[in-house]
Amino acid sequence: MNGSEDSSREKLIRMSAYPKDNLYCLEPLGFRPEQKTGLFLFMHGGDRSTPKSAPYDNYIGPGGSLRPFLESLPFITAAPSAPDAPDGKRWNRPGCTEYLEAVIREMESRYNIDQDRIIIGGYSMGGFGAYHQGQLLADRAAGLWLAAGAWLEADFRSMLGTPVYILHGKYDCAAHYSTPHPEPRHHDWCGVSFARAAHELMLRDDIAHVYDEHDGGHAVSWEPTQMAVRRFVNWAVRQKRQPFAPRIALVTPRGSADPALEMRPHSRWLELNEAADGEIDFDKIMLTGPNIAHTIDELNAQSYCLTKVRHKGSRILACNDGNNHFTVTAENVKVFTIFTAPSNSDPAKPFTVECNGRKYSCRAGKSDRRPPYTAFIRVEL
Repeated sequence: MNGSEDSSREKLIRMSAYPKDNLYCLEPLGFRPEQKTGLFLFMHGGDRSTPKSAPYDNYIGPGGSLRPFLESLPFITAAPSAPDAPDGKRWNRPGCTEYLEAVIREMESRYNIDQDRIIIGGYSMGGFGAYHQGQLLADRAAGLWLAAGAWLEADFRSMLGTPVYILHGKYDCAAHYSTPHPEPRHHDWCGVSFARAAHELMLRDDIAHVYDEHDGGHAVSWEPTQMAVRRFVNWAVRQKRQPFAPRIALVTPRGSADPALEMRPHSRWLELNEAADGEIDFDKIMLTGPNIAHTIDELNAQSYCLTKVRHKGSRILACNDGNNHFTVTAENVKVFTIFTAPSNSDPAKPFTVECNGRKYSCRAGKSDRRPPYTAFIRVEL
């Protein structure tokens, strides 16, 4: 796109269903189209006025901050422009999940994409999106990259079965790192408290993740940030999707509640078929201390506390114990489905589903509705 020798590895795609948006692609050095390759789906940063060219201009183009790292990442990078929105939550709006799924399908139609090596992530505004979309699309991803972002409410157990990499600068809100802004970045924009709180909750809920709090600011241009991005890239190449992860959760609605939670009644091998009325708990972050830190003491005073909120919804926590036995905890659920395959069970034999302390004996039926699963168990509570 820039007329250089490398431009043959760059593409600008217009998707027919999203004619107002740009989809930029970058093929890695040494790319061989006949070989299966991973996909890095990247959500860019910015705000409501950031132009559609931002993914290329600021991140993956020749002068982009991520270009040096993407050159050696053995993945094709897909960097769509954020949908229009009235604020900087452009990746968190209704319809954006379907947009990202359309990007994945578009890339699969053009390239030999390895569906088990898709990394979904974002930076800054895209980090907001990663905290949100990561919960909605965890079952599509080999790994999630939550970088310099923020969230309001969540049940991060939606990410169970998908490794997570949290990256954030310790001095995101420090005055020394405020360039190009005229004042320090605000705590409620994307202060490090959001990452620290997510880390605390993932430790509590035993969610596999890497927590990388580096000694830089917000921008990728700072050397500590660049070193952290390199660590993420090294991590990303080792990840592989786990469609049969033994311990998963289905929470609906889900997301980061920034601005809203979204309904999505399926995840991996679980599907909610009929919900009961009721509410479920979500974790909520509350920031403390000054919103703008002009001094190091004010920066150190920025922190958070965690509380609970309740929303109408359903939650299923499930574990495949082996030997055709599943242990399930269900909240506000009448009917749900477990999908299986010979790789994680024996569909020809009876199943036992122990849900909320009660045992159900089940037989599996055949199903090709949700590959790679080939059988299903319907449980009525």
